[in-house]
Amino acid sequence: MKSKPGLIIASLIVANFMAQLMQTMLNTALPQMMQDLGISANRAQWLITVYLLVTGITIPVTGFLIRSYTTRTLFFVSVGAFTTGTLLAGFSADFSFILAGRAIQGVGTGLLVPLFMNTMILVFPKEKIGAAMGLSSLVVGLAPALGPTISGLVIQHHSWRVLFYGVAPITITNLVVAYFCLKNVGEIEKAKLDRRSILYSTLGFGGLLYGFSIVGEQGVNARLSWSIIAVGLIMVFLFVKRQFKLVVPLLDFNVFRYPRFTYPSIIGVILYIVMAGAELLLPIYAQNVRGLMPRESGLLLFPGALLMGLFGWLSGKIYDRFGLRLLIRAGFLFIVAVILLLTLTLTVHMSYSLLVVIYALLMVGMGFMLTPITAFAVASLPSPISTYASPMTTAIRFLGMSMGGALLITMMTFTADASLAVFPVNMLEGIHAAFWALTAAAAVGFFLTFFIPFASVQPQVPESRQASY
Repeated sequence: MKSKPGLIIASLIVANFMAQLMQTMLNTALPQMMQDLGISANRAQWLITVYLLVTGITIPVTGFLIRSYTTRTLFFVSVGAFTTGTLLAGFSADFSFILAGRAIQGVGTGLLVPLFMNTMILVFPKEKIGAAMGLSSLVVGLAPALGPTISGLVIQHHSWRVLFYGVAPITITNLVVAYFCLKNVGEIEKAKLDRRSILYSTLGFGGLLYGFSIVGEQGVNARLSWSIIAVGLIMVFLFVKRQFKLVVPLLDFNVFRYPRFTYPSIIGVILYIVMAGAELLLPIYAQNVRGLMPRESGLLLFPGALLMGLFGWLSGKIYDRFGLRLLIRAGFLFIVAVILLLTLTLTVHMSYSLLVVIYALLMVGMGFMLTPITAFAVASLPSPISTYASPMTTAIRFLGMSMGGALLITMMTFTADASLAVFPVNMLEGIHAAFWALTAAAAVGFFLTFFIPFASVQPQVPESRQASY
């Protein structure tokens, strides 16, 4: 089975690509949807928020589900849910049903992303894990950046519903093909689902994601958003504490006993925050500061997305041959230099072509870094506990990107409002402040690379867990 991993993961790649695509595809379509459905901007934004919120709530449960159900079962449930949500959103005339469709899509995505990563870890041998993560970078890097570009081209001539109509046939065809091609991988074990963990996880991760999603709207002084965040933090603490008491937890936090997993995972979160932050801020700069059309702002990211996918695949090959040590510090120093260059050169009159080139260079650095750092982290865990690697890294990265994005928007808005300059210069001041924060985050990530132990050290796992491994 390991000799032909492409036959096993092809359907997962297609499914995950479509899920990642739908994450950003509606960004450009919201103005048209507001006019067509007669809704406000705040209500329309919920079509984005609910997708991310439900995805983030679902991800922590996936580690348990992967250990308890077969690959085929989880695939058909996740893609089936995503397809159902797509059809419901596409054919509904009422906003509430469209919102429900997006939520159902989020359930499917929350199951798909960790399942995709975990399946690659299982079907590829450790000496080929870099190539596996390279395939993942094609999906993670290309699909979200393609979303606004495709959406901008489609809604220029068609209704926003065409976005859903176009995705549904692909996912349905994928289900049919997977019925004949997809094979089960890994071992399953029957364990009781801990309801208290589900409650803590839902309230904790959901509270954090929702709280940070509205903090940008309500401002840093809003009591409601910070109260929700505080409750979320308490619930996450109770969730983590609960997991250490369970023989078969939803998420096994013992993975952080392995420094070779912990430091790369933290660095990976920082990289994703920097990447997602740039993807979030540059379209705002293009449209609100430069006055460009949505289609032009979407095309701004496209070359960088292509290069990230290409160099992510190449860096996977390099990692499999030479390891992480060759890439890690030089690659991170390159990212720090490029994000600093972008921060210093971003002006009202900056050349569009220069902006495309600098962003593309940033994505080249991301491609070179994300694949090896992820491959190194998951390859550092022994096989029994590696099942939890994908849900854990996906959960913390998703949470990090959501919180980071909300804080960047809050920082941008606060700085812009405090600026005495006239619009759009005051907006540029806010964007500069957010990019300085990204530069600082990248510098912290570079500093953490010096703590990665390249020599393997196997920690002691509690005896109560060893039986479950």
